[in-house]
Amino acid sequence: MAIVAIVGRTNVGKSSIFNRILGKRAAIVDDQPGVTRDRLYGEAEWGGKKFYLVDTGGIMSETPHQFMELIERQVDLALEESAAVIFVVDGRAGITPTDEDIALKLRRGGKPVVVAMNKLDNERQEDAMLGEAYALGFDDVAATSAEHNTGFGELLDMVVSKLDGEEYGEGEDSGEIRVAIVGRPNVGKSSLLNAFAGEERSMVSDIAGTTRDVVDTVVDIDGRSIRFLDTAGLRHKSRVKDNLEYYSNVRTYQAIDRCHVALVLLDAQEPATEQDKRLVGQVIERGKGLILVVNKWDLAPRDAKTGDVMTKKLLDEMPFASYAPRAFVSALSGRSLGKLPQLILKVEENRRRRIPTAELNRLVKEVLVFERMPGDGKGHSLKIYYATQADGAPPAFIFFVNDAQLCSKSFRRHLDNTLREMADFSGVPLKIFMRNRENAKN
Repeated sequence: MAIVAIVGRTNVGKSSIFNRILGKRAAIVDDQPGVTRDRLYGEAEWGGKKFYLVDTGGIMSETPHQFMELIERQVDLALEESAAVIFVVDGRAGITPTDEDIALKLRRGGKPVVVAMNKLDNERQEDAMLGEAYALGFDDVAATSAEHNTGFGELLDMVVSKLDGEEYGEGEDSGEIRVAIVGRPNVGKSSLLNAFAGEERSMVSDIAGTTRDVVDTVVDIDGRSIRFLDTAGLRHKSRVKDNLEYYSNVRTYQAIDRCHVALVLLDAQEPATEQDKRLVGQVIERGKGLILVVNKWDLAPRDAKTGDVMTKKLLDEMPFASYAPRAFVSALSGRSLGKLPQLILKVEENRRRRIPTAELNRLVKEVLVFERMPGDGKGHSLKIYYATQADGAPPAFIFFVNDAQLCSKSFRRHLDNTLREMADFSGVPLKIFMRNRENAKN
């Protein structure tokens, strides 16, 4: 997904606009200048187009500030990374010399800009102030009030119009398998990429966070072209201190968005941390193939049952990913790396696997008819009439029923397990949808 950055001087309402667009209070809002120092980011959607929205610290070129240099560096990064920019100015205070300095920086940057003249609470204010905003030299200006939640439809229409052509342009059927190598900092992602590529493609260091950008490397394996996406280590947001790392996190999520299969690297000495679980959850939520790769296996405590103990720990700590294949490797020594290419090819094959409609409906008629179906406790039970598999990957199954609200989470898990017994879906999340059949009767 594309990145849209919100920039502007202090106290013009950037964080309030950020919160309004995301629909939640994700950024701290305060009248004190300089409250937002690091960048905050979230996923937004408008008009069917998804994008990352990034809030930046306010620029205060007129007033000395101990964090000013860092904030300006963050804004420079925002301009470098973003597909479009929302430039926020204060409609009550009018255009200031700082606004003009920022406008000059934005014009030189060459990125599409939409000006949000914020704090305009009535039409008379708009008529008086919008002319000043247009004088900054940008064609797209929207009058907004974050306080009263007005003007955001027009603003977002302008923003998403700037994102045309910003998709990755890598179709599912290009024949190339895209594999994201993701994980916490310093778990060996770059070493694994280099081992696959057979060269020093990505810089390797013992210092956590060395890799900042996503690095693409294309490797031919058994006649298949595999594009590996190395990423910066993903940290929990509360631990992100360096002014580069918000974008490192965003790039990691972008790599997951782009990929077909994700290799989630875990450290054999500290596997299944809370951050590992969150990352695995993001891979599953986005419908990507998943392989759990326990790296640094040569450093793990050794005995005859080490592998069994680790497998049980992963199953206990991440039962929601029990379908994912597990590999115990050492990127440094090369131990068991030869197994990963075949696992990748298998998981990608499973992502595209289809169950014929006739077999699905045999499941409905011959298997589920004997199951105790969920109900509402008032004599109404779930009935499944027929099922079909939707096109695309990952596999998605649609069950047509009498009342979709009767389907419990435990029954969905039962369906998931039953479908996995019918075909090999290892490494692949299954999407299960319930649809009410028209005119169905209990």
